[in-house]
Amino acid sequence: MVLSVHKMILVWAGLSVLWLLPQTVMAEQSPEIMLEQAAEQMLAELREHDSELRSNPEQLHALVEEVLVPHVDLEVVSRWVLGKYWRTATPGQRTRFAREFKGMLIRFYSSALLEYADFRFRFHAPRMKKDARRVVVRSEVMRSGGPPHSVNYSLIRRDDEWKVYDVTIDGVSVVTTYRSSFAEEIRRGGLDSLLKKMADWNRQEVLSPEDKKAGS
Repeated sequence: MVLSVHKMILVWAGLSVLWLLPQTVMAEQSPEIMLEQAAEQMLAELREHDSELRSNPEQLHALVEEVLVPHVDLEVVSRWVLGKYWRTATPGQRTRFAREFKGMLIRFYSSALLEYADFRFRFHAPRMKKDARRVVVRSEVMRSGGPPHSVNYSLIRRDDEWKVYDVTIDGVSVVTTYRSSFAEEIRRGGLDSLLKKMADWNRQEVLSPEDKKAGS
């Protein structure tokens, strides 16, 4: 039900360039310039607060939720990740899924956050019409001593804001990967079973080691 650690580090390296964007990113801004400027600022910010974030995971989770989540279209992501099961889910199940999936993303990204201080980014201007509602910004993520990786952002424009709804890493879509994994879980035990597993995992991630031992 999860991506590999390597892939998650690259996902976080890609999505975390959104950290220092203003809370409202106007659609008239060039998406690739916006991402490039944020990436440069983000690396400096992470290096400055490295020890503080390592010692306080909950502070890291809160920071990720505050500065990353507003730039991700969770409604679109949730709908696409669940695929056909979104159409048959009740409103309550949809709400629970969006909440638990957000929690999973926050914890996955937080765990990978401090692993890429030496990453560098190169963004390419997309070909897009002036009134385009969707755009793909292509980029490479480079790390010292390793090959570059292709990380492409799919964005949708909503109310004059660009929001990310998928990230494709070396040709592999994060949305598609989660959709396949979740669909398998749903086929085995149903949507409610998947929701319980997601909630249990999120709960375990926020417990201290002592609490986890006591609850086992």
